[in-house]
Amino acid sequence: MLNEKLAKTADAVTSAIKETQEYIEFQRQKKIVRSDPQTRKLIEDARNLQKRLMEIPEDQRNSDYAESLQDEYEEIAENTAVYDYARAESAYMTMIQEVLGSIIENVDIDV
Repeated sequence: MLNEKLAKTADAVTSAIKETQEYIEFQRQKKIVRSDPQTRKLIEDARNLQKRLMEIPEDQRNSDYAESLQDEYEEIAENTAVYDYARAESAYMTMIQEVLGSIIENVDIDV
């Protein structure tokens, strides 16, 4: 449970995040994707392919199977709506990671 000062600070950080271009663009892209079931399905397919690619053992990453998954992923990523969403999501998540990283770095939780 957060004390009052931390709760207010968390609210302020949240408000600041919501004012960033990364957040605004990600929300815009989410709205587009939510209104288009075909694009939403392509994004789900791309995520599943990424997951399957990451599960391939390193010594098998140059296999025909891995290359076919990569080709399939790249074909989906050529779709402009999928690309725009993925780019906006990546920029937003990078910004969130930087914010969290800054907090973690400054509160000294290292052993």
